[in-house]
Amino acid sequence: MTMAAAEIAAIVQRGRDAFDEDVVLRRAVERCLEIIGEASKALSGDFTDTYPEIPWSDMAKVRDRLSHHYHRIDPSQLWTMATKDIPAVAKLLREIEPGG
Repeated sequence: MTMAAAEIAAIVQRGRDAFDEDVVLRRAVERCLEIIGEASKALSGDFTDTYPEIPWSDMAKVRDRLSHHYHRIDPSQLWTMATKDIPAVAKLLREIEPGG
């Protein structure tokens, strides 16, 4: 998950204009969000219950929306997730990593 979050961070460093103009960048963010969501689904309930401050369920729901409602993806919402939500989640994930 932290690797996908780091990839999103690298993409947003290119700026909003590049993101809006380049469908490949948007698709890359979508894919990274799907990876984060799928990984969160694979974790045990015991593990996720230990860290309730991390929005595991929300991450899984984002993955499902991206995978099943791809025709209704709003680039502005993607940008907000990439610039606001994911950095906050990435910080929490780094804190629980071994050695974090």
